Amino acid sequence: MAAATDLIRRLRHKCNETEGELGYFGLGGWWSSAFTRVERDHIEASFHPSGLAAGAKPLTIGRGPSNYHSAAVLLTALAACLRDLPQDRHLASKVLAKAQERARAEDDVIGLHLVYQEMIRLHSKWRDQFPDALNLIFGACHKQVAMSEAAAQAFHSLRPHEALPAHLGYLTLAVLLEQEGSYRKAIEICRQARDQGWDGNWTWRIGSLARKRDEQDLGETYISRSGMGPV
Repeated sequence: MAAATDLIRRLRHKCNETEGELGYFGLGGWWSSAFTRVERDHIEASFHPSGLAAGAKPLTIGRGPSNYHSAAVLLTALAACLRDLPQDRHLASKVLAKAQERARAEDDVIGLHLVYQEMIRLHSKWRDQFPDALNLIFGACHKQVAMSEAAAQAFHSLRPHEALPAHLGYLTLAVLLEQEGSYRKAIEICRQARDQGWDGNWTWRIGSLARKRDEQDLGETYISRSGMGPV
């Protein structure tokens, strides 16, 4: 009797195990505890990688090798599918927080780089609708820039004969600094990105920012000579 009861218990446990991509990376427990059943159904319906058959549920159904090289990369791809609607921002943020946790725990440099990239995209899309979005964008940019040298080395190791991709953290930070009139800081950011080899029109951008900086300096000098002092 005890043996039969134990067998039933193990079979029930097996039926409740999460398979698919999430199960492959040991994310079943997090998946079940972090989201409600309604949220899980919505997230799974939103996850539609290219070539996926209609009605397929790759997150939780199926066994075998993953299509993603790490848990962080999988979760980042999942968060990207939740970027299009403002009401899904909190779900995407929760997924990205887990992605960041796994990338740090597993020393997944490229995965962490991609996590911050998706954070920037998510909060930039809804910048005008959420008061905390700008601070979150700045935070993700600074984190991605802080690890840019390590990321560059990781990309070179992965694809030694290819140039580095674009770096959204550097680009977004440069644009935000330019918008607030911090041209010197923006130039410094662009020079750093260029010197590290990240793809982008950095030299042109530096020239444009330098002209704006010079115009700003001339304006401050003119005001100072009028006796009012610089603003």
